[in-house]
Amino acid sequence: MKAFNRVVLNTSVLYSSLLVKMVIGLFFTRFVLMALGETDYGIYMLVAGVVAMLNILNSNMANTSMRFMSVNLGTNDKFLIRKTFNTTVFIHYIVGIAVILIMEAGGWVMFKYFLNIPVEKIFDAKVVYQFMIVTTFITVISVPYDAVINAHEHIWTLSIIDVFGMCLKLLLSIYLLHCHGNLLIIYGFFMMLIHFILRIIKQSYGRIKFDECKLSLKKYYDKRLLIDILSFTGWNLFGSIASIVSVQIRSLLINMFYGVKIIASDGVANSASSQVNNVAASLTQAINPQLLRSEGESNREKMINITELSTKYSTFLFALVGVPVVFETHFLLDIWLKDVPEFAVIFCQLTMIVMLIEKFSFQIGNAVRAVGDIKEFQIVESLACCLYLPVAYFLFKNGSSPIMIYILSVLNCCLLYPVRLYYGKKKAGINPISFYRKSNMPILFPIILSSSISLIPRLMMQEGFVRLIIVGLLFVSSFTLLYWQFGMDNNERLRFKVFFREILGKLSIK
Repeated sequence: MKAFNRVVLNTSVLYSSLLVKMVIGLFFTRFVLMALGETDYGIYMLVAGVVAMLNILNSNMANTSMRFMSVNLGTNDKFLIRKTFNTTVFIHYIVGIAVILIMEAGGWVMFKYFLNIPVEKIFDAKVVYQFMIVTTFITVISVPYDAVINAHEHIWTLSIIDVFGMCLKLLLSIYLLHCHGNLLIIYGFFMMLIHFILRIIKQSYGRIKFDECKLSLKKYYDKRLLIDILSFTGWNLFGSIASIVSVQIRSLLINMFYGVKIIASDGVANSASSQVNNVAASLTQAINPQLLRSEGESNREKMINITELSTKYSTFLFALVGVPVVFETHFLLDIWLKDVPEFAVIFCQLTMIVMLIEKFSFQIGNAVRAVGDIKEFQIVESLACCLYLPVAYFLFKNGSSPIMIYILSVLNCCLLYPVRLYYGKKKAGINPISFYRKSNMPILFPIILSSSISLIPRLMMQEGFVRLIIVGLLFVSSFTLLYWQFGMDNNERLRFKVFFREILGKLSIK
């Protein structure tokens, strides 16, 4: 299958599965919030946030494993590929053990000095925290198998497994609505069990399907490769720490000044925006293996071209869903949740604005990581991500609204654009003018014009289901047409036409 066709097909599969997961996820969050209530749900999100502060290392390691597996697959050196897998397995077991020790020690400090939790709920929160530690360890040691499946672009498998996991979570949320007892602990235990089941399935699939998943540390362990991976991981961790600071420390600051009920609003905003963001992430997941393989094949020009195209299309996919959601957040949350927590609407809107701005430059970071020279880039980007937090703390101390920290994060996100552009040129050879012309400019005009068109019924009509449908259809149709006309060049339009003709031809034959 041609590379373009494979990307389009994989993106379509991921897009479809993510839409299904988004719908299921909305019901899941609604039912869980109804069953647990604002206080228990806020406690769970707060504890989950503390875990995520350490679990971010797992995400960092997953990206590193994916990078090395994909780049080495581009070399077609089977022995090197097997060494890469076995070395990453060894690293992840060591990291898994270290994470357990760090989380146990860090949890004691957090519960004693930082977390603002009602006294009668502290025992429940500590039990849930232990469940999360076990879940994190299972996730860490299974990451190499995820990396192999992603690197080989077995998107159907990942999509089916992920949808299955969301179905299990939906069943859990329905069970909680009819269950009696300590619901917070029950919820924490079954979430751990679901993650365990999914990891076993992915690990088993990797071992059966791919030759490099055969473990033989004695034969394939490579000390030099180990040092390279750990060095890359160490510097990449600065970027992960920036994510911690911008999301999790934000939640801790809100909790510190405003309590767990406002954290429930923060949790709802993060849940809703992450569901929308997953739609655009489908393209990134589908295209990154080819971006990394291109660098492994020493084809820098192709890698840069993929970076520019994936930036444009991931922005398009996010805006296609995200902009209508921003316009109709209040009504959507009313439908979704029985009782909408205070500040949830504005938190959700500002979070999605941050994510939209991120799309304009996010893939530049992946290009730099594909090259591998990330030390300076990660340090500067991480420091830039932290700039707004001291200002937010000062404003909170002086009685500012919790909304202000989200406004500051929007401004801070704009600052990251020139930082990434500078290092994209310095480390990966990306031309800033060409990048803006090919990746950003073609999407700006369609977003601005279609948003302006969609605002007309929003301003003239009362809030309700009819306005939601009209605003959504008006934006999606006008945005898609404008993007087809002004966002794509002739070559891109031709490729899509050929692809759809091939699909229709195969369907007509059947």
